[in-house]
Amino acid sequence: MKFQVVLLSVLFSITTSYSQDKENTMSSDIVIRGAVNYDIIMSTITKEEFDVVKNRESMRLLNDSIIPSQVHITEDCYTVTTNTKTVKNCLDNDEQLISVSYLGFVKALNSCVISENWFEATTSNLLIHLEDGTTSYISGYDLIFSPTAKFIYSYANDGIDFSGISLHQMINNTATPIFISDYTTLEDSSFDFSSFGRAFWVSDSSFYAGNIKEFYKFKIQDKRITYNKEIKESILHSENNKFIIKVDKLKNGTIRYTSWNKPNTLKERPSLVLYNGEIEQQHKYGSGLDYRFENGEYQYIIEHNVETTGSKRIMLRLLKDNEELLYTSLNDLKTKL
Repeated sequence: MKFQVVLLSVLFSITTSYSQDKENTMSSDIVIRGAVNYDIIMSTITKEEFDVVKNRESMRLLNDSIIPSQVHITEDCYTVTTNTKTVKNCLDNDEQLISVSYLGFVKALNSCVISENWFEATTSNLLIHLEDGTTSYISGYDLIFSPTAKFIYSYANDGIDFSGISLHQMINNTATPIFISDYTTLEDSSFDFSSFGRAFWVSDSSFYAGNIKEFYKFKIQDKRITYNKEIKESILHSENNKFIIKVDKLKNGTIRYTSWNKPNTLKERPSLVLYNGEIEQQHKYGSGLDYRFENGEYQYIIEHNVETTGSKRIMLRLLKDNEELLYTSLNDLKTKL
């Protein structure tokens, strides 16, 4: 069986912020800390606003009337032949695979979508790029693409292994998860994503979704643009000949890692922003603190050895699956601010 494992504590967190509107009443937004460079801002809308978009004529990018010549599918098997490899699966290959079907072709991505129905599992939708054979699994009943196919929304409420909504971004022909809700989300938040169904895109970065009683606008926001508004105080500001790195305490009490690849400066958009870091005491070079941040299979650790005045005072350690890729010193710039 094919499925994606997502560590939700690393991938996102949910907070609530409040803003004062023109009528001097309080309205709340739900802020979802998405993966890598995006946050999702949820704000309430009226049923009338939702219905206008729902009833609007819109072109679905997933076209089931087009079957490229590279795609061959029967009741028992599918075969997709690309320039670099062949993607194939049959019911005989795995007794847990119940059925396969063709969902359609996405011209904007030069990709087709095959549905795999597994025993006791949410339906898996396999996105296959027809040039290089890159594959991505997205669980859910339906794949709903944004107008330029930059983002993909899906949903499920079967209560098997995925219940709620998911949002993916297309990067290098691969669907990369920004946000996936499941039972962990429901336990950690009072918001129930499992009641949502189809979504309706209003732009390439916004869509409407809801249930019978509540309706919301979802705004996908690049956190690299708005990061300055969150800072409460600076913890570390450092650099070497390749990076500028800051560790900041935010207004919500959490810590954040921000880095710029040189020659970019702090006046430009950061190269990487990571939220929800952890602080650990360490005594490698005297007393000090480690600031740890997760980014999928990567772990970024900033070692602040406060009793050391030499080159080991601030160190950056980069791990991938616990294997060290980089260990380099940084110059302390905070005292120069």
